[in-house]
Amino acid sequence: MKLQTPWPADKSINKNSPFGWRVHPISKKKKFHNGVDVAGSFPVTAAADGVVSHVGYSRTGGGHTVLIDHGEIVTVYYHGAHATALKKGQRVQAGDFIYKSGTTGASTGNHLHFEVRKRGGRWGNVLDPELYLDGKAPAPVNNVSGKLDKATWKQWQTALNKAGHSAGRPDGIPGKMTYAAIQRWAGAKDDGILGVNTRRAVQSKLGVKPDGIWGKMTISELQRRLNKGSI
Repeated sequence: MKLQTPWPADKSINKNSPFGWRVHPISKKKKFHNGVDVAGSFPVTAAADGVVSHVGYSRTGGGHTVLIDHGEIVTVYYHGAHATALKKGQRVQAGDFIYKSGTTGASTGNHLHFEVRKRGGRWGNVLDPELYLDGKAPAPVNNVSGKLDKATWKQWQTALNKAGHSAGRPDGIPGKMTYAAIQRWAGAKDDGILGVNTRRAVQSKLGVKPDGIWGKMTISELQRRLNKGSI
């Protein structure tokens, strides 16, 4: 599914606030950014046809918030300058006016915070918006959960095989063949053992701190790259 940008053509994503890990502008701590930010005061529009699933004011930092359900995914719009005239359950078309971007909630200036989430539950799981704006979202898309689950292993095995590293059958169950493929990809010693040196090599390949511990930051970056097809 391809989305149209919910901001004017003369605006672009803030290079300091892309999807993924960043230093939070208010807390000054490294935190995962669930969407993308576009600075300025401008009309915000629906990114695709859908049904408004939530309208309200977020007390946890989002300010005036709108969610639109598109079936497969949900788009999220934060920090509106004012409440939207849209109502929950209302059907909208791509390009319909939502509100003007503002600085309500936890914000340092007028901007739109835009998210794409996989449908499920009230909020779903976050996905990289730029994939959908470019029309390059792969299938299946793995959730950026920070958890090294079976779906992530399967997607990693598939990517490694595609890159010629021979990870074996992509069944989501890693073994010596998968570990050896990871080592070849990361430039570590090819012994099929997922030890601390291999973990550090993978972290270096991903551009995160190579401490040998695969925590949420490491796995989230892996998932983000798998979704972008950059493994």
